[in-house]
Amino acid sequence: MGSWEFPLVLFTVFGQWAIGLAATITLVEYIYPKVLNEANTKQIRMGGMAVLPLIAIAMISSVLHLGQPLAAFKSISNLGTSMLSLEILAFSIVGILALIYSYMWWKTPEKDSRKIVGVTLSIVGLMAVVISSKVYALPARLAWDSWQTIATFLLTAVILGAISVAYLLSKAEDENAQKAKKTLGWVIIASVVAIVIVLGAFARTYGLSEEQAAAVAATFSSSIFYVRLILGILLPAALAGVFIANQKSSSSVLSIALVGVVVGELAGRILFYASVLSQYPWF
Repeated sequence: MGSWEFPLVLFTVFGQWAIGLAATITLVEYIYPKVLNEANTKQIRMGGMAVLPLIAIAMISSVLHLGQPLAAFKSISNLGTSMLSLEILAFSIVGILALIYSYMWWKTPEKDSRKIVGVTLSIVGLMAVVISSKVYALPARLAWDSWQTIATFLLTAVILGAISVAYLLSKAEDENAQKAKKTLGWVIIASVVAIVIVLGAFARTYGLSEEQAAAVAATFSSSIFYVRLILGILLPAALAGVFIANQKSSSSVLSIALVGVVVGELAGRILFYASVLSQYPWF
């Protein structure tokens, strides 16, 4: 067994990104309804349509993790007893809602009925993220069996969703769009602070058990941690400053920065898996 499973990394990060993107767009629509003028709608529409491809990448990646992908349908056969089966069912529902949501953004972006789908997708999606985190909250794996796992998964959705929507509004100059970007900038700052708190809480588990000590040591001694630190913490904080100040930035620079933040989240998820899987065999 490898120290981390890249299909699972893609499944969790891209799935959470899609859910966070849909939830953030929906919140912006309700909190700042006037932000969707003709020019801004074209940009936000791109984000709405992107939800489905992101979920598709996540779902395909989850199947690639299986030893027998063609037998994937059997994964929902234990809904009453298996959190994993519940996760697959939840994300299947998210996939259907994402299809409807992205289709409506593509074909009928002017219809308010899309907001109802967005709210439903956001609620079911966030529930799916929590369920997904519970898959790893196993008493036998002490390094994962904590509130930190749930927080980590939810924070990925929040920070990627907020940065993506702020990026989509980066060219907008109207007052409502600027207010929305500023709000999203503060959401990003809060998310970065929360990530640091979660990492600090994780570091404090060093010594509570042999496995936890090994997991903490593996995380903070890994070269991947520096990628996580720079791209997943410092870069989002810098972007938040740009959005809060409503500074004009090059589209290419912001695009590279967005990709960088995604890489930072992928690095964080790699560390999540590697910190425990690198200790295999466990018995």
